[in-house]
Amino acid sequence: MHLLSNPCVRATVMATLRRAFGSLALLISLLGVASCGYTFGSGLDRQGVRTVALAVVGNESYRQRLEVDLSVALSREVPVRTNLQFASAGRADATLQVVILDARERTLVPGNRTDPVREGALETAVRMRLVRKSGEVLLERVLLDRTEFRDPIGENLASASQETVDDLALKIALALETGF
Repeated sequence: MHLLSNPCVRATVMATLRRAFGSLALLISLLGVASCGYTFGSGLDRQGVRTVALAVVGNESYRQRLEVDLSVALSREVPVRTNLQFASAGRADATLQVVILDARERTLVPGNRTDPVREGALETAVRMRLVRKSGEVLLERVLLDRTEFRDPIGENLASASQETVDDLALKIALALETGF
């Protein structure tokens, strides 16, 4: 008996071939886009921006100390996720300005008197700007993040704050790298 005469084997082989041809078509499409002059990334290196100074992160919200944690997270994420390197303000090609616009805690599931919030969320908005020494704004975005926490499984506002800061640092780095 021939192996392909089995309907189950034939269906599996056909599905595998369809996936392979689909992947090949995607690869050819991407190569076609790349050869037509399209580029990926923010283009900052083509604009002469290779070094960046990180200005003190501002905080216009009532939630204190988020700016300190965000500064630390940015100093960790930007060199890893982008082609940019940090430099002093005097030597950098551009300055990254970040301001926390708003940070609010939301109660999603109320608890009782001893444990008032069973499930909550921390919603945060930041503005990031990349400004050349001449004052030209190269990139400006408002980024949002929402991190939920559940008290019954050991999460709390402190863990949500750390996750928010990490998420925002990643989003800022991605915006710098991709122009997103």
